[in-house]
Amino acid sequence: MKSKFWDIFRDYAEYFLIYCFIGWVYESVWCCMIYHHRGFINRGFLFGPWLPIYGIGFFIIFGIFKLLKIKKFVPVFLVGTLIATIAELTASYLIDAAGGNQMWDYTGYFLNFDGRIALVPSLMFGVMICAAICGIHPMLIKLQDKIRESKIHNIIFIIIAVLFLVDLVSRIWLGSNI
Repeated sequence: MKSKFWDIFRDYAEYFLIYCFIGWVYESVWCCMIYHHRGFINRGFLFGPWLPIYGIGFFIIFGIFKLLKIKKFVPVFLVGTLIATIAELTASYLIDAAGGNQMWDYTGYFLNFDGRIALVPSLMFGVMICAAICGIHPMLIKLQDKIRESKIHNIIFIIIAVLFLVDLVSRIWLGSNI
């Protein structure tokens, strides 16, 4: 009999990795290849197909929505858009204050504020948050319930988690993609 701790740990680690991957697809495929027509660019600071800020962001957003008890599509979209916009604006000022490089610039975008936030990216974050809270996450929970005891599930999870950790640790010595 497997421990309940392992199941909980694996479930949340899988959520993290899945949302890291979704964020990477959004940044590297949607933003670079499709929206900006620049070709493929790995927008993450890691080698692999994952952006940890999206995994972390999901847990923050998920926690906020759990506290607010908001589950309906339109309120999730509106509140999610607002939260993401405030987070992006705050992050831009924190990066500046820390002396970091500007990681995004929305200067040419419609309804932008100082190149730090803009309407279209804010709406896209709202759509992604809505998709995650209203669709993807409930589906993941159901899927995990079905495959919880599968040995192949555990093996695949361990392989992907190890690849992620090796990628993360290797960046200490090799530097960032940015």
